[in-house]
Amino acid sequence: MNLDDLKARLLVEHKRVDMDLLLASVRTERQRQADLPGSEWDAKNTPGDWVAIVNHYVSSEVRRNGMVPIAEEFKDNLIKAAAVILAALENLEVMKDRNELQ
Repeated sequence: MNLDDLKARLLVEHKRVDMDLLLASVRTERQRQADLPGSEWDAKNTPGDWVAIVNHYVSSEVRRNGMVPIAEEFKDNLIKAAAVILAALENLEVMKDRNELQ
């Protein structure tokens, strides 16, 4: 294996580790959310409710009035949004049963 092949392989491995860490962060955040008081009401959320919650997280750290978002806060909010998306997916069948989804 030449040096370029080794560098390419290391880059792929590094990205895979990052993906595993990100997924673990989303899993941890999802558990934190599930442990919050009131999470038992998640099944009552409509598709629109889920989109509004996700939107809250993904839009709160965007660039406004020339201010550049702080990377770590932006990342944290994206992880929270991903965990909310997981919660919505967990409740997909409930929304279908209520005829909120076809």
